[in-house]
Amino acid sequence: MISYQEALDRILDIPFRVGTEAVPLMESEGRHLAAPIPAPWSLPRFTNSAMDGFAVRHGDLASAADSNPVVLELIGESAAGHPFEGTVGSGQAVRISTGATLPDGATAVVPREHAEVVNSGGGVRLAVAPAEGVFIREEGSDVMRGQELFSPGTRVTPAVLSFLSGWNIPTVDVYTRPRIGILTSGEEIKPYGTTLKEGQIIGSSLYFLERELANFGCETRVFGISPDNPDTFAEMMRSVLEWADIALTTAGVSVGDHDVVGATLKQLGAETHFWRVAVRPGKPMLLATVNGKPWFGLPGNPVSTCCNTEIFIKPFLRQAFGIKPAVMPYKMRRMASACHRDKHRLFFVYGWCEVVDGEEVVHAHENQSSGNLLNPARSNCLVVLDPGTVDKERGAMARTIDLV
Repeated sequence: MISYQEALDRILDIPFRVGTEAVPLMESEGRHLAAPIPAPWSLPRFTNSAMDGFAVRHGDLASAADSNPVVLELIGESAAGHPFEGTVGSGQAVRISTGATLPDGATAVVPREHAEVVNSGGGVRLAVAPAEGVFIREEGSDVMRGQELFSPGTRVTPAVLSFLSGWNIPTVDVYTRPRIGILTSGEEIKPYGTTLKEGQIIGSSLYFLERELANFGCETRVFGISPDNPDTFAEMMRSVLEWADIALTTAGVSVGDHDVVGATLKQLGAETHFWRVAVRPGKPMLLATVNGKPWFGLPGNPVSTCCNTEIFIKPFLRQAFGIKPAVMPYKMRRMASACHRDKHRLFFVYGWCEVVDGEEVVHAHENQSSGNLLNPARSNCLVVLDPGTVDKERGAMARTIDLV
């Protein structure tokens, strides 16, 4: 049995590369960028107003106050999409709307609630002394032309896609979706929708892996449920490896009489890199390669499957997608409840982080059974506890990993 860090190192040492392709921007959601995206132009593209109001020369209003209002000549309007063509001179003002181009000569904008139009629309009375540049958005103040907008590895979320659409970017270079073939085994495991008999359960881990890794930017396919028969399992694994770039199995990696992975490793001529890791949950974890293709063997318990996906599979995929860091960094948070340690293994405890009185605290769920799938469903972080016999006390600081 090897340590968590050694297992992680061996996983990240497996040679694995994904290709790249250009896809239409509107079809890129959920993918990971394979190349940096520079800004085609500055943002804002032009200096504009942040408020509805009046564009002025701030020096003209240096002495303005409630007791000493100043009247400026109103010479025109700058509306969004229809800029004022002239220049604001001394003693003049231009009506301006939010987002409209700032006229030449103007150095500040006074909001309309601080102004009164007078002289039958020919002037505006102002009783405030604005600072230079107030309520003005300068060209390039958000993004300069040529500035890197997003780096390789960035996941295209709806917000990223929306932002890029504002630049009329037609296509983006993304990493191809690695194919992940998913297979499980067990006489008691049945597909979703089955009317269960005594002793049978739904293979819920299959659907977690299928959806979680598809959402992570992979192409996933469930190859089904093998009976506890080594020959049948080996034949189904051949189908997985023929289609997939990565094979992912659940169950069959323990030491029970009906666990089929060991025999299949021999049949397929696989190279085993490790088979036991000193973590809880998820100790019976397998890493092998078959003709250069990675094979991750996850435990059958659903919480172990979820946890090992977070701490082993996702770092492997992040590295392939150019995401840095590949391993999620620890965040120190205060424990809102006490938590038991495991005597011999690194313990990944499912918990819920929230902000209390301005500080992030984490609640560890009481029942940390590896069969309690409710924990991953209601958690947003993992608490990482070193082996030991002394509980982690309430109020103590602990390492945590965000579940993203």
